Amino acid sequence: MKVQGFDMKAIAIPRESAEKELRPILRSGIVDKKKRITADQNYVYVPILSGAPATSRRVVDVDLKERSVPESPLNTISRKAKEAGLIEAILPRRWVRYGNSVLIRYDGPDPKILGKIIGEVLGAKSVYRYSGGISGVLRVPSLELIFGIGGPVTHLENGIRYTFDPSKVMFSPGNVGIRASMKHMDARGKIIYDMFAGIGYFSIPLAKYGHPRHVYAVEINPASYEYLLLNLQRNRVQNIFTTYNSDCSSITISEKADIIVMGHFNSPSYILSAYNNAKTGGTIMMHHLVSSENLEHPEGEIGKKFQDLGIKHEVSSSRVVKSYSPHHWHVVTEVVIL
Repeated sequence: MKVQGFDMKAIAIPRESAEKELRPILRSGIVDKKKRITADQNYVYVPILSGAPATSRRVVDVDLKERSVPESPLNTISRKAKEAGLIEAILPRRWVRYGNSVLIRYDGPDPKILGKIIGEVLGAKSVYRYSGGISGVLRVPSLELIFGIGGPVTHLENGIRYTFDPSKVMFSPGNVGIRASMKHMDARGKIIYDMFAGIGYFSIPLAKYGHPRHVYAVEINPASYEYLLLNLQRNRVQNIFTTYNSDCSSITISEKADIIVMGHFNSPSYILSAYNNAKTGGTIMMHHLVSSENLEHPEGEIGKKFQDLGIKHEVSSSRVVKSYSPHHWHVVTEVVIL
């Protein structure tokens, strides 16, 4: 076979058996993906890497064309930004995507020029840049819209549809593992109390996949609360929820909870409120911050707070989720009420 291009080695597969044989060859790690797979009337020719291990299959010399490899989105953004006069060294190398909106960290000049480039390359409706952290008890993010129209997005994660406005409601990409773990909790027939529900980050996957009897959810931020109600409907779990747009410290639910979720770093300040709503034998899942010097025993501070309140308890687990700042770590500790 002669195709104008580059001489190289290729595995020759008879056309009649190509469908069966091609897949294991492509998984073998010896295929040169920079060259095109071609065929004639009798054979399919699969290019292999120079120096690839010997194979029992028929290897022939062929002339194959280079395969066109699309430019990566990151390279396209960098190239277009450089052409626009932006400083390449300070351009963002990664981003967060929620639905059709993109969030970046960028403190350089002309953010709207960069936002337009990113929006067009990634096909995003809106591009935001972080302008600060999460502020106040309402957990409002600090974002600046630098491209597009803003507004609500729908983000699909682990089979859950979360609708929210990124500029009004916090959604942490680093908590994806914790949200996913809620999907695998066995809550069959149990009562759940989500004290800092947000838009349903933790309670919706628990409700949808864990089969609890009922879920009580409290959220103080009116914007988050409205999205919580919407997300309950969109994920078809609204019938087992009782919701409150309130401060959880003022709530006493109508029955004691088997599992209490405290998805807020201020959760240690609400231990007594959680305890007053927990069954004996119930579990409290607390999100909290631990300093680097205390990371070897991250549950120590929580245990002391329960002791100081005179609450009989047992710490069943404590796990590090992620780094939160240079000297603090996001930790989830589970405490059983005795």
